[in-house]
Amino acid sequence: MAYCVDSSPAVGEHNEVHDSQKNPLGAVREFSDGNTYIYLKGVTSCADGSVVAYQPGVWTAILVATGVKGSVAVAQAAVDAATKYGWFLHVGSDVITVRTACTSNTALFAGGVAGYVDVAAVKGDQILGMLIRNAAAAAGSAQVQLDRATIGHSNESAG
Repeated sequence: MAYCVDSSPAVGEHNEVHDSQKNPLGAVREFSDGNTYIYLKGVTSCADGSVVAYQPGVWTAILVATGVKGSVAVAQAAVDAATKYGWFLHVGSDVITVRTACTSNTALFAGGVAGYVDVAAVKGDQILGMLIRNAAAAAGSAQVQLDRATIGHSNESAG
């Protein structure tokens, strides 16, 4: 369990789900695991490891899918309703679920299933600032590195 070590206070551990707003939406805090998290409203079907997008000023998670635009984060718990709140990975590393085999240091794109990423290049759907860090032979878990990632913002992804 990671706890806030930032100079600004934060309520809750990085993997808690809140039934009411406990921190300012969009708050970014450093936690004891060395990662930085952002506080967002949840979205239906969001599970631990889901990849989400959000728009600054709105601060509501949207499961990443083809054509989605915004900043990108990774859910740390099942923040599975717009009436729930939680911390999402903003900068650092975490494990996500992948649906296909992937190699290390691979660029990621919005996948065919909402909330998942893929290594298949799709123009306009590359997630900039997010890479796979360990190979996965098939569907399963993979380590990702994330640094203020975005999707659909003037990128020229191959496709």
